[in-house]
Amino acid sequence: MATTIEQHEETKAKAEPELLGLLAEFDDPDELIEASMKVRDAGYRKWDTHTPFPLHGIDEAMGIKWTILPWIVAGCGLTGGTIAVGMQYFMNAVDYPFLISGKPLFSIPASIPITFELSVLLAAFGAFFGMLGLNQLPKLYNPIFKSDAFRRVTNDRFFISMDAKDAKFSEIDTGEFLKSLKPIHVEEFWSDTESAKLPRSLTLGLSLVGVVMLLSVGLVAYLRTTTSPNPRIHIIQDMDFQPSLKAQNTTNLFPDGREIRPNIKGTIPRGQFKDDNIPFYYGLKYLPEDQDVVVIALQDEKKADDKKATDKKAPTDKTPAEKPAAPAVVDPIAAKLDKLPWVTEFPVPVTEKLMARGKERYRIYCSACHGLGGEGDGLVSLRAMELLQGTWVKPASYHTANVRKLPIGRLYHSITNGVRKMPAYGSQVPPEDRWAIILYLKALQKSHQIDANTISEAEKRKLRDTK
Repeated sequence: MATTIEQHEETKAKAEPELLGLLAEFDDPDELIEASMKVRDAGYRKWDTHTPFPLHGIDEAMGIKWTILPWIVAGCGLTGGTIAVGMQYFMNAVDYPFLISGKPLFSIPASIPITFELSVLLAAFGAFFGMLGLNQLPKLYNPIFKSDAFRRVTNDRFFISMDAKDAKFSEIDTGEFLKSLKPIHVEEFWSDTESAKLPRSLTLGLSLVGVVMLLSVGLVAYLRTTTSPNPRIHIIQDMDFQPSLKAQNTTNLFPDGREIRPNIKGTIPRGQFKDDNIPFYYGLKYLPEDQDVVVIALQDEKKADDKKATDKKAPTDKTPAEKPAAPAVVDPIAAKLDKLPWVTEFPVPVTEKLMARGKERYRIYCSACHGLGGEGDGLVSLRAMELLQGTWVKPASYHTANVRKLPIGRLYHSITNGVRKMPAYGSQVPPEDRWAIILYLKALQKSHQIDANTISEAEKRKLRDTK
């Protein structure tokens, strides 16, 4: 009984061979082209030629029509361009409109790069996958490969294969027709009789690979939706993790176990000792005993504004003529600063190079608010005054009497620690550049106080030639 079942399964696995077509072999490309013309004229539709190298004229001999691949590529390119334009319009003009300097929310010229890239991308996909589809690729096996003669198709032989599915195909008539083309050899090729099942080892191997891939995808999805106290896995380390100690941690490198090392008594880090040049670093001739006045935070404008508003809104029954004059408000911080021993001479050599540096730094850090000429008419100030929001304090002009009489040390202090609405620039502008800015500022002030008629012709020519 077992023998009968085994024979039945074996018979079922091995099907009867089926004639798939005929194969004609030629040894000359010209003979192949001539034979292809005759096959074409005979009315056959399902047949093909096989050559070891591209053969010019074979397409016309076979009567092959123009491929539709260019239309596929054009359609994919237009699809990519349409998607790109629609995506950018939706993102910029509908979903997240963001106005930048009055520019339009959607602009065709600005969308061209993305449109071009996506059009080329989808056109390339259309060309690649369209070619594979039209050629029915990938096709890793064909029963014609079993022919020993066909193996020479990659070397020096040329073949015509006639498909048995052609409506005009006949084993006898088509065979006689091929022999009339004077080939070297004509043979039949048949379908495989072996089982179409994959080998068991290959099936198990592919199944294992599929399981591993699914587990990897599942692990990535799980890690993306959960939290962990451990840092992420960095396959490419770059410089993300360096062999450096973390702040406030312990270490075995030092006997006390502390990672952060305390300052050594009696020492100062290089470049951080300022008391040896007080005029340069503080703008003072000497440090007063009460050194807390040297570094003063921004003045509390809110309190001053509130006080002024209260004074303006105070009810009174007196007429304006009867209203007594308001007492002058004395700023205690300003009064304290006025008494400090500010330097009046530059603690650095005054040179043309320092003046040029000051002009450059002034235009970078100061001109936005104070203006190129120091009149307080910078672009930021003009825009703030146009908005009329009530929170902006217009910068004082450098050419007023109060500012012109300020000692240069006081100006240095204002740049370092800020004044009123102006923030501190001590962390952005080095001390050398602060003195350079003050030098250029004094030159601006002086330029407004000199009568052009008092300048000699030589000095005028020098000023005209100065860039």
